[in-house]
Amino acid sequence: MSTFPMMPRFRPVALVLLAALPAFLSAQETSAKEEERMSQLARNDGMWYTPKTRVSVGLRILDSGGKVSFGNLGTVPFLNEIIPASEGAVVRSYNDGQIGLDGLRTDEVDGNGNQTSTPGGRYQVYSTVTVNVTDSNGNVIGTQDVQRLVGDYLSYTPGMTREWDVMGQSQFLTKPGYVAFNNYAAVSDGGSLAKEQGMSGGLELQMNRELGSSGRYFKWGVLAGISLNDINSKTAGSVASTLRTYTDYYTTNGSVLPLSQLSNPSNDTTLDSDGDGVANTFENTVALPIAPDPSLTTDVLTPGGANVTGRWQVKGAYFMFKFGPTLRTQITDTIGISASVGLAGAYAGTRYTAYESFQVAAMPNTDIETVDSETGDSTLSSTATKFLTGYYADLNLDWDVNDRFGLFGGVTAQQLDSYEQKLGDRTADIDLGSAVGIRGGVTVRF
Repeated sequence: MSTFPMMPRFRPVALVLLAALPAFLSAQETSAKEEERMSQLARNDGMWYTPKTRVSVGLRILDSGGKVSFGNLGTVPFLNEIIPASEGAVVRSYNDGQIGLDGLRTDEVDGNGNQTSTPGGRYQVYSTVTVNVTDSNGNVIGTQDVQRLVGDYLSYTPGMTREWDVMGQSQFLTKPGYVAFNNYAAVSDGGSLAKEQGMSGGLELQMNRELGSSGRYFKWGVLAGISLNDINSKTAGSVASTLRTYTDYYTTNGSVLPLSQLSNPSNDTTLDSDGDGVANTFENTVALPIAPDPSLTTDVLTPGGANVTGRWQVKGAYFMFKFGPTLRTQITDTIGISASVGLAGAYAGTRYTAYESFQVAAMPNTDIETVDSETGDSTLSSTATKFLTGYYADLNLDWDVNDRFGLFGGVTAQQLDSYEQKLGDRTADIDLGSAVGIRGGVTVRF
């Protein structure tokens, strides 16, 4: 049987399929484009929610903490107040001795406090002593109480003092018939030293906000940050200064001073000649006037006469604030490079400490040193704060471990102003200057 009779039924179906083919093909093309559009939309949607703020916390190490130039060094003021003779009866202290105030002793006043000794003379002190009584053969046959001289002392004399001390015999020989008392000081001749601090470590916190982009791999924004670094420059050495010697002279009124009599009152003690063991004290003090002879006082300056040794230090820290634009480019999906250049400001706080001392030939084993008049400490100090301006530059390599967390490392550079700090007449020029270093830490994105 022939199959051709079926052709009349297949032809209409084929015609319908042929007629629908353009619409099907169009639908297929639309479906593919829509799938691509939705994929692109998904990618764009993912970019829309990418974190735009980076907060980094880390360490930074600079090659220099700044340079400090110490100036006008070598100043050691008089340790003791200079009191003129016109002030009368007061305690006068010197580097090599002291003139003290004198007063009536217990054994030279009566019950009413009146002086019983003779001014300018001497007085004796007796004591009741129990001694043995012996017979002609030397046998002890009893005891008896007797009065024995136990002291022979110099009397109190108004305007004079028995209370004085010196350090060396040369003070008796400077001017015959006088005792010399000296105060020494060093006056700066402008000596200076400088010290540059080595590497300086610190902490840093930064926030980077993305403001715009050009394509997927190029972005720009702003950066704000704060960092803390230390300041610590110290040096030691010696500088030449002018030696100032102030000398007062006290007359001995013709008395000869034993060279061994450095501390007064001075006494010799002997045993009684009777051999009964009773001590007898004889005072050999030479009284000095309570005030020096003003016509003999000298105040001599010797340029370069003092070699002052010392230690000087400036120690503190500074907070640096920075703000500027940033540029960032992505090398890969997880690694990027960012750069920033902008303005910087720093708030610095430092303590300046100094210790200085020198010796003189007359006192070879004694250091004449600085003394804080308020605390009595031999180290002087002052504090200062200052706001400085400058600029900075950063270049970083970032690695995004995931969408929120990353690591960074890079290089940094900064330039800050200098300032001056004083300690008495001393100066310290603190120049934070230019520094470069490395930085690294972690980042959090949100």
